[in-house]
Amino acid sequence: MESIFLLELMVILILSLLVLFVCNYLKIPLIIGYILSGVLVGPFVLGFVGSTQIIELVAEIGVIFLLFTIGIQYSLKSLFEAKKLVVLGGALQMVITTLCVMALALLFGTPANVAVFLGLLVSLSSTAIVMKVLQERGELESLHGKTTLSIMIFQDLMLIPLMFITPLLAAPENYQAPSIIFLLITGFLIIGLVIISTRFIVPRLLYHSAKMKSQEIFLLSVIAICFAIAWIISQTGISLALGAFIAGLMISESEFSVAALSHIMPFRDVFAGFFFISIGMLLDVAFFLSEPLLILALALSVILLKCFTGTLTTIFLNLSRKTAILTGLALSQIGEFSFILAKAGESSGLISGSMYQTILDVTLFTMVATPFLMAGSHRIAGRISDRMEDIMGPSCGFDLTRAPATENHLIIVGYGLNGRNVARAAKYAGIPYRIIDINPDMVRTECDHGEPIFYGDGTQASVLELAGIRTARIIVVAIADRISTQQVVQSARSLNSQVHILVRTRFVNEVESLHTLGADEVIPEEFETSIEIFTRVLRDYLVPTSEVNQLVEEIRGENYEMLRSLAPARLSQIPAQIPGLDVASLRVTGMNPVIGKSLAKLPWRQEKGISVIAIQRGDQVLLNPGGDTSIEEGDVAIVVGSTENVRTFIRESGG
Repeated sequence: MESIFLLELMVILILSLLVLFVCNYLKIPLIIGYILSGVLVGPFVLGFVGSTQIIELVAEIGVIFLLFTIGIQYSLKSLFEAKKLVVLGGALQMVITTLCVMALALLFGTPANVAVFLGLLVSLSSTAIVMKVLQERGELESLHGKTTLSIMIFQDLMLIPLMFITPLLAAPENYQAPSIIFLLITGFLIIGLVIISTRFIVPRLLYHSAKMKSQEIFLLSVIAICFAIAWIISQTGISLALGAFIAGLMISESEFSVAALSHIMPFRDVFAGFFFISIGMLLDVAFFLSEPLLILALALSVILLKCFTGTLTTIFLNLSRKTAILTGLALSQIGEFSFILAKAGESSGLISGSMYQTILDVTLFTMVATPFLMAGSHRIAGRISDRMEDIMGPSCGFDLTRAPATENHLIIVGYGLNGRNVARAAKYAGIPYRIIDINPDMVRTECDHGEPIFYGDGTQASVLELAGIRTARIIVVAIADRISTQQVVQSARSLNSQVHILVRTRFVNEVESLHTLGADEVIPEEFETSIEIFTRVLRDYLVPTSEVNQLVEEIRGENYEMLRSLAPARLSQIPAQIPGLDVASLRVTGMNPVIGKSLAKLPWRQEKGISVIAIQRGDQVLLNPGGDTSIEEGDVAIVVGSTENVRTFIRESGG
């Protein structure tokens, strides 16, 4: 028995590796690779695994780790800060989706309780897949990325009450007033346990574990807390997985959340992989082949419906049409938590085995389609928003259309940290400027502060024209969305061949494509950070400032080619340091006999071999002090000399 299990496990691992290599090469999320691996090794395709019981056991542990790490990553404080997107956006999306699915299900004669359940199940999206794709595309910090993840956070948190509701929907006759009151009391007790544990118990346990300075003890403490809290909460009727999610939320509010997450991540990745493999193994290919058109039609209908409800929700949040479409496309699948909810529905008798298998097939197809939809999302969103613009007019807002005409001005696209600093510098220098931003709340706030900021999508040619792109001197593109940045550059160059386009980008591999599209200067944050770091290092090694500045200018002038190729010959022309030279500081306290003496009478230069180059006295700094300068109590003397002499002097002086 043991040898058979090991053989099956070996087959699963080897085949999974092969599938994951292919998925990685094709830029497909690894989660889909795990699912496809499960489909292949499962009993319905190749049949390499006869029994799924052990795999399901490992998969359950995987779900526990998966929800535990997701709980750690969700900070309750950050949720409250983004409450509009999380609460309002998430609630609107779930309510609209649930109502639409309910209406369609009732139309086809589905019982009301099952229709409600199906609506709630379909409303959930895949945080794991979408977050991975957004991260790979560099769009986590974009407005549609933040909006999508905020809505998904609300969906994930709603899984807890949904698990409570499922038994109630399955057998409402078993839940009379006393039972409902008991459920409410249980819910309040769990909330009380979470609050008390979050504030008093969990942080102290982690503190004492960390205090022992043992990685093994800290890791075991985190795992023990996870399973202990999950088991305690599961005794109230909640699943172990949801208990683990609550345990993660408790740890997320402590100062040890980052360390706990870094320790548990490898376990999460391994066991969560088995979870998705087990999901794939449950896919009955024969069942799909019996009704392929029906399942594909349902999957396509879910994608279209969820794209519509996600888009509608984002429009209700007063965001642009393009952002709304991008968000809708990202939310268009059914998520991994729906597997857990569907399993609970089948176990409670709410849905039949065939309906469960249908849900499983439809969910898998929508998840597999997600990366491909998101790959073309900008192109799709651009075409739809342009078509809507032709019909309804531009969505750039009211202020931009009433802006006075100007010439030789600066246009800033994006009012994040970089855009804000550029605007501040332009205001200081008296340069006329206009700001375009897609966040309506930001626009309204800054308008009240007197900033010439306008609501609009900078990728749209009509918005750039209204901002005066044809008469502008410079346009600065400072947005986080890689695809939108490329579209702004392309539109700006097509509208004005003379305008100077300066682009901020996060990654150096985007530089060449942006230059090709028409950007004059591209500033990659990766290399600029490197330049700032090595500039400070060279200056600390006393390399002349003029030579450091010359190196920086050459690097930027050659489009960072030196950093790309790491050319050692160019760097070797600059001296690493002045050999044997050192600089140090010494604070003069009340017991020091040099107090009151002038520098000329001190034997430091003749006997110690060091010279005083500056004295800090309170807020005053005396540079190149003369021989008649006296040392006072509390002074900080900056001295220079050979490394050996300076160290000896500091040691003998007690500094």
